[in-house]
Parts: sequence; structure tokens; C-alpha cells
Amino acid sequence: MTVLFSDKKIVVVGAGSVGCYYGGMLAEAGCDVTLVTRGVHFDALLESGLVINSQGSIKKITNVHVSARISGVYDIAFISVKEKDSTSACSMLKGHLSDNGFIVAFQNGVDHINIIKDFFGEDKVIPASLYVGLNTDPPGVVNHSFGGKIKIGSLSNKGNAYLKVITELLTKASLDYEIVDDILIVLWQKLLWNIAFNPLSALLESTCKKLLMDEGVKSIMKSLVLEAVEAAAYDNVYLSDETINGVLDLDKGLNDYKTSMLQDIEKGKKPEIDGILYPVVRRLKDKGVGSPYAETIYDIMKFKYGKHFLYCPKLAADMVVYTSNGSILLIERKNPPYGWALPGGFINYNESVESAAKRELKEETGIAVDDIFLLGVYSDPKRDPRGHTVSTVFYARSSDTPRAADDAKNAAYFDINHLPEVIAFDHRVILDDFKNKVLVHNKE
Repeated sequence: MTVLFSDKKIVVVGAGSVGCYYGGMLAEAGCDVTLVTRGVHFDALLESGLVINSQGSIKKITNVHVSARISGVYDIAFISVKEKDSTSACSMLKGHLSDNGFIVAFQNGVDHINIIKDFFGEDKVIPASLYVGLNTDPPGVVNHSFGGKIKIGSLSNKGNAYLKVITELLTKASLDYEIVDDILIVLWQKLLWNIAFNPLSALLESTCKKLLMDEGVKSIMKSLVLEAVEAAAYDNVYLSDETINGVLDLDKGLNDYKTSMLQDIEKGKKPEIDGILYPVVRRLKDKGVGSPYAETIYDIMKFKYGKHFLYCPKLAADMVVYTSNGSILLIERKNPPYGWALPGGFINYNESVESAAKRELKEETGIAVDDIFLLGVYSDPKRDPRGHTVSTVFYARSSDTPRAADDAKNAAYFDINHLPEVIAFDHRVILDDFKNKVLVHNKE
């Protein structure tokens, strides 16, 4: 069967990072695609269009439609909402799918499959599992950091005809995919990874690689995986030892990767607790055996993030130390982000910003100062690649010889007009402010 791209109307329900990336790629290949979204993302798409930043390659997608609601009739519907919103998405789609139309489920979890089947029937459901790193920042711009492979399959023989249609479209859009015989096994395999990494990365505010570096945390992750394996067996899905043992080895390229839960929390959005943890909690509770690890973390996350929650930027203090001839003290960082930087660090609980600035200076350089003066507060959300930090910056005069320690592998004075090429964070901006506001004023 040959696919006529102009004949296939596609709607993406829940066009966040995932929906916009894949929908945008299909639109660029010539498909008629409508993205259904809302909020600031909708406003940005409507005003400026969709931009896909794929590992440094910028694409402006100009031929995609954007809507806040579903109208008209579509041949293919991609659902890319969180699992808890599956019923709402299906309700929106009801009456808007053509007689030969079908659903492609681009979602985490396993319970959404039964929800979609109840609305549209088993034959019309094409589940998929995605292996991709995506985030939306700023609104309207989708950043693709790694991966992109789609594992996809049908639930019935009748669904194979729909599977053929969608894979021809994916081929046309140069999207990487693999047709699998048992898509339910693949969905559970993905859930193993999600349940291992997502909840703990959110609670501990950690990237994936750091979780695996702690043996205690890694042990908890393994226990969560084993509970998920037992829950899968309750659905007659049996996962191999190779799959189980391989989950915690999937750390390549994940050094700085923030899971979807952590990304949501940093944006003030509720994380996908139910879609990732509850399938395991519910099945093992029904079975009468319980899931102590999954249930405990589920309850903690429900308490912390289930309703309205406040997530604040981290507070730091930095110090500009200068000599009488205008040289500036910088440290060379031991840890990422690498480069030269002002002495400073995070503020401890029950510590003032002034005390923290003095403490960090002494810990990193061995230099103690008494009199410090406020330069300013720096709060650009992009100033620290690790996450949103706000720094109160002070300045003080000293000509003491520095001795690198703590997070600094080197410390030295530099002429402010001949600074190192690589300066971390926004510290070059801070030094420009210091030069213009303090040094120039002192000369006058």
C-alpha cells in the first residue's frame, strides 16, 4: 500500500517536547500536521512557529498547524500526553477520527493502552516506546539532545495495516524506528528504566549518572526494577534476566541528562508520578504481595509533588577579590562546568549570604577578608547550566597569595583586561559590571 502524504491528516494531542519534535519532523517531510497544545507553548508556536534544535542543527518548521482544541477529522492521531491525561485526550479525540483512522500512543507507562482500547478498540491502537532526550526551552523551541529511536508494534493482525502506514510515514520523515513483535514487552522494558531513574532523580535532584555512582541509591533503583518485573508478570509479560540486568547499565550519554520528572519539577509542573509508579503499586497490591519500594516512593512523591508545590532556585554567593592594581582573583574549577570562575558556592541553611561569601572564599583560596561590599544579585535562569541559581555577589580588596583548595584545582590573579578565555557561568558579565561600577569609579 502506497501512502499519499497529502491524503493523511495528522493531529498531535498534547504537543509538548515529544509531540512537537515528531510532529514537526513529519510536517517537514510533507505531512499535514496539527499540533494541539495550550498555555505559553501554544502562544509561542502561534506567534513564532516551531523551532527544532537537534544537536546544534536548527530547523524552523513553517508548515505545521497549531490549535488549542481538536476540530475536524483526522486519519492519524498521536497521543503524547502524560498517562494520567489519557482519558481526557481520548475524550477530545472521540468523533474526530476517520473511519480508517488510528491512534499512535507516544506515552510512558503501560496503563494508557487499555484506556485507548476502551475508547477506540484494540485494532486501532499502535503503541510505541521512545528512546530520546528532549526538552522545550524556551516555549516553542524543542531541544533534541540525544537518541530518537521509536520501537513500535501493533496489538492485533488488523492493526498491522495501520502499522504499515505509520512506518512508511516515519521512513519519509527520516525517523529511526524498529518494528517489534511484542510491543507490550517493550513498554514494560521502558517502564523498568523509568521507575529506576525518574523518581529518584526527581527526589534527589540529580542527573542519571550521579545516581549510579552511589551504591546505596543504586541498590534502591535495583529493588524498584525487581518490583516492576514482578508487576509485569501479573500482566503475563515476562522479562529476561538480560533485560533486568541491563537497565542500570544504560548510562551512556546520560552524564548530564535530567529525567522528564526532574525537568517537570524545575518548570513547576507536576511530575508523571501515576504513569510511572502506580502501575507497579496497583498490580502488586491487587496481587496481595505489595511493593514496599515503589509504594513508599509513590507516597512520598504524592505528598511532595501531588498538589501545589514550590520549587525555588538555589541560592549562592560569589566574591570578586581585587588588588590595588586592578588584578582579579579567579579559581579554576575541579568540577563541571569547567573553566575559571569567581570564588563562591551555595549557601548553607541558617547562614547569611555575607558569611557564605567569606566562607567560600577562604575554603577555595585560603584568603580571609573582613570588609565586603555588595556588587549585585544575578538571577538569570540560564546563568548556571546545572539549574537555576541566584547569586549574591560581593567584592573585597586583598593582595594575599591564594592557595587552591576545596572545589578549586588552581587559583591565581589576572589582569581584568586579560582574563582567561573560558570563564564559567555568567562570571564574565559580573566582572564587566565590577569593572564598570567599581574600578572605574575608584579611578575617578
